[in-house]
Amino acid sequence: MKNKSSKNDLTIDEILRFRKLENAFLSRCRHFGYREIRTATIEPLHIFSALGALSDAKLRRMYSFLDWDGWSGERVAIKPDSTTCVARFYGDHLYAETPRQKLCYLENHFEWADSWDELSERWQCGVENIGSIKPESDIEVIYMAYDILQNIGFSDIYLCLSYPALIRELITSLSLSEKDEETLIRSIRNNDEERTGEILGRSGEGEKLRRLLFLLEGRSANYLKNLRATLQDSKYENVRPALENFISVCERLDLLECPYTIDFSLLGDFEYYTGIQFQMLSTSVRKAGKDILCAGGRYDNLIGDMLKLLDRENTETVPAVGFALYMRNIIRHPVLIEQAAATKDKRQNICICISNITNHNVKTGQRLSDKLSGLGFLAKITFNPVEQERYESFGLVIEVDHERFDDGYQVLFSQKIGKALLMNLFGEFNDR
Repeated sequence: MKNKSSKNDLTIDEILRFRKLENAFLSRCRHFGYREIRTATIEPLHIFSALGALSDAKLRRMYSFLDWDGWSGERVAIKPDSTTCVARFYGDHLYAETPRQKLCYLENHFEWADSWDELSERWQCGVENIGSIKPESDIEVIYMAYDILQNIGFSDIYLCLSYPALIRELITSLSLSEKDEETLIRSIRNNDEERTGEILGRSGEGEKLRRLLFLLEGRSANYLKNLRATLQDSKYENVRPALENFISVCERLDLLECPYTIDFSLLGDFEYYTGIQFQMLSTSVRKAGKDILCAGGRYDNLIGDMLKLLDRENTETVPAVGFALYMRNIIRHPVLIEQAAATKDKRQNICICISNITNHNVKTGQRLSDKLSGLGFLAKITFNPVEQERYESFGLVIEVDHERFDDGYQVLFSQKIGKALLMNLFGEFNDR
């Protein structure tokens, strides 16, 4: 049998890009006061199935099994989604502390792949802003995700906004059968315009919704205000609160000069979204799942439902909004690969040789490595002597020995880094 490499592996170069993204993510989380948590990889199956949080397609792709030898003997699942797990974590550890929580995570998820060369393991880093119903919370998470992607090198980011609850209310206003409603939502999610048009054709108001889903694009709050003017009939009474909330979010994005496209056909694989939903793409039109850099939205019922499932004493709704960065899509994107290739030639490869292996010398070598690495150099320590004929494979070779050198180290070879820079970094060297 021919050996096939797994797409689930991360290569050495991919790990470097992974760490770059991770560092940018954690930096923004610190700026906005998010605390990092880590949820369990294996969870009780019912926290995913009992709440109706995941679509049928997502549920079918879960890895689940009966925990025969475990303490409970119940059916468990390998985590397919973090937001549901964070809601469980909140119920177990934080809900009695204070309802207002800002949490972040970096975790992997699992779901069935159709073949060996497809992904079954996915990495995400994400945030959950819990306890605030205000539009400013929506803006905060959208801004954070957008800023992180810009920070790591994406200049073209296509933000798509939707509001699934608004679409569901519009579908309800059409007075379709329950079966047709379910089929319609499924066809919208699959972007099946033909099937959607067929079902909507059974309603007198269906053409208006078809145009909204597939023919019209909005790029400012004014688009939604114009839509509001067309939905004055009393049967749209339940639509208007969602529309007003959507308008308030878009108005704030307009003030931030953050470009976006309103795409009402964006429903996703998660049933828990109650407010705004968004995706950030690397292309203007999504053609495949790999084009998604980030996805998120507001879910105001999931945590309250989870608290009831966990038998916690809570009768109030716990609003929340969050996002997840699709790490593998990001680190395998040509933009980051090309950037890494362009900077690789410029990165100074530095060798720090500890010729006399003592604790003092090793600590000095580590300080030098930290200082140089913090400046973007690739500074590695070795206990083995470096042959002179190999010097030219490095931009800089430094030998560390406090017994022989007044400063504790000296430069043996430098071909790319100027003496002025070295003196500025370390002071005078005793070159011999």
